[in-house]
Amino acid sequence: MLEALMPELVIAVFALAVIFIDMTLREDDKEFLGYLSLVGVVIALAMVFSQAKSLLAAMAAKQAIQVSFFSGLMRVDLFAVFFKLVFLLVALLVILGSLDATRRDKYKGEYYSLVLFATLGMMFAAMAVDLVLLFVAVELASISTFALAAFRKNRPGTEAAMKYFVIGAFSSGLIVFGMSLLYGLTGSTNLYAIADALSALSEFHWVLLLAVIFLIAGFGYKVAAVPFHMWAPDTYQGAPSPVSAFLAAASKKMAFVALLRIFLIALSVPVLVKEWALLFAILAAITMTLGNVVALAQTNIKRMLAYSSIGQAGYVLIVFALLASTQVNVNLSIGAGLLHILTHAIMKGGAFLAVAAASYYMIGSNLEDFAGLGRRLPVTALTMTIFLLSLAGIPFFAGFVSKFMILTASVAAGGAYLILGILLIINSVVSLYYYARVIRYMYFAGGDVKREREPLLLSVALVIAALLVIYIGVFPDSFVSLSLNAASSLFS
Repeated sequence: MLEALMPELVIAVFALAVIFIDMTLREDDKEFLGYLSLVGVVIALAMVFSQAKSLLAAMAAKQAIQVSFFSGLMRVDLFAVFFKLVFLLVALLVILGSLDATRRDKYKGEYYSLVLFATLGMMFAAMAVDLVLLFVAVELASISTFALAAFRKNRPGTEAAMKYFVIGAFSSGLIVFGMSLLYGLTGSTNLYAIADALSALSEFHWVLLLAVIFLIAGFGYKVAAVPFHMWAPDTYQGAPSPVSAFLAAASKKMAFVALLRIFLIALSVPVLVKEWALLFAILAAITMTLGNVVALAQTNIKRMLAYSSIGQAGYVLIVFALLASTQVNVNLSIGAGLLHILTHAIMKGGAFLAVAAASYYMIGSNLEDFAGLGRRLPVTALTMTIFLLSLAGIPFFAGFVSKFMILTASVAAGGAYLILGILLIINSVVSLYYYARVIRYMYFAGGDVKREREPLLLSVALVIAALLVIYIGVFPDSFVSLSLNAASSLFS
């Protein structure tokens, strides 16, 4: 059992170590804390890779592929390991980029410890199969990110954090109320026990519908689905760019973990699936459309990326809607959603880190500020171009592979579900316009500009993310297989 929890223990130990060591260091020596945090994440990532390898080998040998402990509160399966890989990879890129981006900031110890504690909460959320533990894990990550949003203590950051905090607290209230209704109806907080109790129901219960509505609304705020998206553009714009990367690439993915665990395990009973799948279909259609249409009008790149992130959340919500189809391939649908979560985490995290690299030289985040960036910061501009083309779904980039899988799942589901696939294509075409506009400004606008020396560690983070985007796009087989296997382990 302890071996299964080693990655979490490593992150917890390093998070606490950063806090205590911070008290002993002079201001000039605190750069060390970022490197210490990076070491902790690398060690935990290596351990999770080892877990993934062992679980895949066990799955191939048709052996037990999960470990449950603490009386069924947590479960380490390939699904949990998949999301832990996502969270740790994002934490690695964010911390690596932050070594340059926060070089002029105070309170480095608090910053890096909050990133580690938020990552720890997300990792526990990935393993949770109990409503109480799931809620506590989500709140640990959320509270840490509330503080990170206000890290710079300036007016935009404070306003962003306040909006994020108030709406986040409200959404948490909705979530816990929905969970309490489930507990009152079934007498258990364990997801599998809830599923068994609901399966015994002979007819639909109105309290169950109320619980579903509260849970969808609460987690809808967390994933920034329309109409629960109001906080995201202001928060992403006001927060420091590495924090925006962390919020878009990791924090939102934690909410998808919770949605997948709750709805695909506890609430996947025949008496209920069609009702919540219809709600998700409506949310998916509105979210992807409004997110991309509003992004067209944005002149601030961080706000544009925020609305783009809302649109991308709509693509993932499609997979929930498909589960009501009698022709659905469940593994294909969920696997497609998991792969898009992975690719979006890398693409969107990289895009926000590119904005952070530009801001290192006091370059703003408006479109005009990016004029001539291709000549001033060529590595940053090139990687930003890769991320934007991938987000648009251009072939041979990661975003195309995951969108194509979602489209394939929509076609396989047939009937009215094809509409969601068509909307995905239309919105991807729309998104290409505002992504191409940024590329045009970087390479074809602006006069003579002086080439700057790229911030080294930020550039390393950007290159790693860009290479992953290209690799997944050109050689997708192993990542598709991992996503499908992770999806199947959810039901094992």
